[in-house]
Amino acid sequence: MTDDQLLARPVIVIGSPRSGTTLLSQVLSHHASVWLANEPRILWKYGNDAKSDALQPADARPEVVAHIRAELARNLREAGRTRLVEKTPSNSLRFGFVNQVFPDAIFMHVMRSGLESVLSIRSFWERHSTGVPTKMLWQRLREMKLRQAPHYAMEFGRRVAGKFLPSAAAPAVWGPRPPGIVEMRRDLDLLEVCAWQWRMCVEHTCREGRKLPADRYTEVQLEDFNEQVLSRLMAFAGLAPAEEVLAAFAEKFDDKQPTGRSKQSNLAEQQRVEELVAPTNAWLATLGPVVRH
Repeated sequence: MTDDQLLARPVIVIGSPRSGTTLLSQVLSHHASVWLANEPRILWKYGNDAKSDALQPADARPEVVAHIRAELARNLREAGRTRLVEKTPSNSLRFGFVNQVFPDAIFMHVMRSGLESVLSIRSFWERHSTGVPTKMLWQRLREMKLRQAPHYAMEFGRRVAGKFLPSAAAPAVWGPRPPGIVEMRRDLDLLEVCAWQWRMCVEHTCREGRKLPADRYTEVQLEDFNEQVLSRLMAFAGLAPAEEVLAAFAEKFDDKQPTGRSKQSNLAEQQRVEELVAPTNAWLATLGPVVRH
């Protein structure tokens, strides 16, 4: 089987950070035919390392596309699987770029309440923007090519400095990197930055995804997620029904989790987030439902 045959109609699980993309992608990974590429961030930046995560279709140059496809096909082949599922929240900012790399991809956009997402994003900024966990380090080293090393060595240094010398380090950054995020982190409070990050991811993905044919893009709200929705998504992707997937869902999904973050915050904080995400919520309310299958 050629690389192109192996990579036919990959499933791209997309969405803002802390929206449920991890849940959906990990559940799908229990399917016998699926191999999950879990956040290969440096691979997606190959050839565009100095840019933000908001890559454009023009950034998908032939050599960039060839490298990304070859690496994912190699991993898929080594895993002995026949269907790629990929999940990287930063892809929410580069939808057109990803579509250039995989022009037949199926996009599953997982969405979650802006209030819950933003509060959860802030928690992860506070806990994960500095330091380099060993597991993450080894994954990044496996992804990285020698030509990319100088750029990410600087990022590694900033993360370490943020852990041990926070007063002397540049502002810590976590999650998708829209243009200007370092300056925003320096000049604005963290909650406002997280709300802006969520808005950018959700709006861009909805806008670009809805331009695709109906058989290539769908949306799911985490608050509505259940076994029936999961079965619909599998059918949408052309994945055969699998008891292992449903069993993994029953084990991993807690229906209290989608609304759990706000219960840990105070009313004033909730009201501030609701104000920050209100423009996007108003825009989403004007959209009709995405075509269902």
